[in-house]
Amino acid sequence: MIPAKKNKLFNLLFRIYHLRLLKNHFYRIRLTGEENLKQVNNNFPTIIYANHSNWWDGFTAYFLSSGLWKKDDYLMMDSEQMKKYSFFKYIGVFSVDRNDSNEVLKTINYAVTLLKNTNRYLWIFPQGGIQPQDVRPVRFFPGITKIAEKTGEVNLLPVAMRYEFLLEQRPEIFIKVGEPDIFNNMNMPKDYTKYLENKFENELNSLKDNVVNQHFDSFKTVFQGKQSRNTTIDNLTPFNSPSPHGKGVER
Repeated sequence: MIPAKKNKLFNLLFRIYHLRLLKNHFYRIRLTGEENLKQVNNNFPTIIYANHSNWWDGFTAYFLSSGLWKKDDYLMMDSEQMKKYSFFKYIGVFSVDRNDSNEVLKTINYAVTLLKNTNRYLWIFPQGGIQPQDVRPVRFFPGITKIAEKTGEVNLLPVAMRYEFLLEQRPEIFIKVGEPDIFNNMNMPKDYTKYLENKFENELNSLKDNVVNQHFDSFKTVFQGKQSRNTTIDNLTPFNSPSPHGKGVER
C-alpha cells in the first residue's frame, strides 16, 4: 500500500490549485445538515462514509473537511487511482487494493493506526468504486466495519453527495450531512455493515428528493464558482423575460 505523507507546504499549494479547479468547474456547492457535526464526539476519531459517483468526490471531500471544517483529515483511495495520482499522499491520501486480501488487511491496520487515540477524520468510499449516484440498493464492502471494530470508539458520519445541472451552465454539488453514530463494540448491531448501507441509502434518497423537488430552504451556499456564461449573457440582455411566477429565477 501507499501510505500518506502529509506535507504542509504541498497542502498549502494544493489548496490554491484545488479551489481554482472547483471555481472553474462548478457553479456552487450547497450544503445541508451541517448542524449534525455538533453531535460528533470530539474525543473520538471520525470516519466519514460517502458515496462515490465520480472523479470529483475526493476534491469535494477535501473541500469539506480540510477547507471548510479545518479538520486533520485523511482519505482512502483505490490503489490504481493512487498510482496515477501518487502526489495525493502529501495531503493525507493512502491506498487500498481490494483485489488483494493481504493488502486490504494492511490498509485496515494502517487506518486504525491513524485514527486510534486521535480526533482525526477519515474519508471512506465503502462502495468500493465509482457507481452512478442513483444506483440502488447501496452495497458496502465490510472494511468500514472492520476499521471501526479495531479502532474501538469512533464516530461514523454519513455524507451524501449529488451532482446536478440545474439552471446554470456549470453543475452544482449538493451535500447532505447525516446524523452520526458513536460506535463501540458494546452497542453495534449484529450486521453493522448492513445497518450502515440502509442508513446511507436513506440519506441518498432524502438528498435526491430535496434536489428533484427543489426543496432548498435548508441548504446554504458554502462555495461559489465562476459566473456561468448563460448568466453573463442574461445580464447583458436589456429585456429579460419574466418567470411564470412574476419573479426572476434564483441564481
